Amino acid sequence: MRWMPCLTDLAFLLPALFLFGRLSGTRILLSDGDTGWHIRTGEWILNHRTAPTEDFFSFTKPHQTWFAWEWGWDLLFAAIHKFWGLGGVAFVNVIVLGVVAVLLYKLVVRAAHNELIAFAVTVVAICGSSIHWLARPHLISWIFFLAFLHLIQDAQEGNRKRLLWLPALMLLWVNLHGGFFLGLVLLLSTAMGKAAEAFWIEGQSLFECYRACRAFLLSFVACVAVTFVNPYTWHLHSHIFTYLTNAKLLDNIQEFQSTSFHSPAAIYFEVMLVLGCMAGVWLLQSGKLTQALYILCWIHLALFSGRNIPFFVMIAAPAIACLVQETLKRLRSARGIGDIAATAEEICQEIRPFENVRRSHLTSAAGLILLAVLFASGQKGFEAQFNPESFPSQAVSIIRASSAKHILTYDQWGDYLIYQLYPSKQVFMDGRSDFYGYEHISVGQNIIGAQYDWKNQLSRFAVDMVIVRPDAPLSTVLKSSPEWKMLLDDGKALVFEAIPMTRQVGCRRIEQSRPNRISSPYLS
Repeated sequence: MRWMPCLTDLAFLLPALFLFGRLSGTRILLSDGDTGWHIRTGEWILNHRTAPTEDFFSFTKPHQTWFAWEWGWDLLFAAIHKFWGLGGVAFVNVIVLGVVAVLLYKLVVRAAHNELIAFAVTVVAICGSSIHWLARPHLISWIFFLAFLHLIQDAQEGNRKRLLWLPALMLLWVNLHGGFFLGLVLLLSTAMGKAAEAFWIEGQSLFECYRACRAFLLSFVACVAVTFVNPYTWHLHSHIFTYLTNAKLLDNIQEFQSTSFHSPAAIYFEVMLVLGCMAGVWLLQSGKLTQALYILCWIHLALFSGRNIPFFVMIAAPAIACLVQETLKRLRSARGIGDIAATAEEICQEIRPFENVRRSHLTSAAGLILLAVLFASGQKGFEAQFNPESFPSQAVSIIRASSAKHILTYDQWGDYLIYQLYPSKQVFMDGRSDFYGYEHISVGQNIIGAQYDWKNQLSRFAVDMVIVRPDAPLSTVLKSSPEWKMLLDDGKALVFEAIPMTRQVGCRRIEQSRPNRISSPYLS
């Protein structure tokens, strides 16, 4: 039996099965250009042996202060990219998703003590999180988030020593991704929930309330102290706070906006949202204020920003599984449905001894080997390239051959061009919205929108190449401008290059030497 598959194996392989069976494989993982500049940043770190503090990707803000707060992830995946390319980056991120699924499944089993229900809820939750499956540093935050939940659960069950692991995990987290503050939120909300339960439910004194939450508060303080151990010290905290409180800037970033319920993965989120609301009410009625506080807060955050949906499903899944199990128990006495509930409970009881046997996880290992072979061979759906439907891939060779150095394009395309062309070319802006700020991004958008001062802005920044979509207003005016020539129009992207000034002057002299064939007093 040790060699046979178990639900843990299936949970580990679940993201890969959904990604390559239901979704479009690496086109999903590599559909965001941010991966490109992260890799190039990691290569810079490998070459210079230090974390960057100044910008070197743009020509609009050269040498200005920049916080590469995911420098640890950049370094790790630059090393992977060096030996295996984009295929290796995508492959490792599939493994990360598998680890996330296993950690979530184990967390749900701990809460519900029912492997079958836990696995079913995990399937819905993991599919719901696919709305943000991108080969970017935030996936690492999912692992740390679940690890914090496991260790906090250990402490709630009486093993307070497990909290000693949290500062060590926080030290890694703060240097891998800017989402480290979510761990602090978990600890603080747990302390608040424990104090509320002691005061409102158990009627204890304020001193007893403090004792109930003291361990979590001390762990919170230790984790806060550890977060300053990063290349940017306290400046990182100030920068992240300024970034996340800039409403104008976040309103222009899609992943920080509310999700579209027209997306394929939205149905899973809807299911988790409805069940999560029910579970939150049930927890409040049961006096479990800590878990209820978790769920209700993250319901709000998930509706507010699509980026928070994966964290919500992770928080809600254990409570939803408990609610489903409690509902099945109550339905035993009902006609018809009671038989189904009893049968499901019997199946779960029969599965439990089988699941408790230690496994060698041969199935998971075989799945990893198969995935590695498919990525290495570049089979359909496993191609080691950015999604060609999202980026101007056909324009790269023309851009590389051009003498132009300063490129104006969209932020996502800027990310892609950094990956393809750095350091020979520089961009007007890219996906580092926290670095460029709202005002600079607005200037770029206004130029692409051909606003009234677009020509002056192009001259101001010495832009000598523009890459836009066919429907961009700027493409229309550049087609008729004698100062620009079009190098490519493939139906997806238009590439314009500035004509050198000497050639422009020569053209004007020729035009001036031609006699006017129409004589009119209105022309004088």
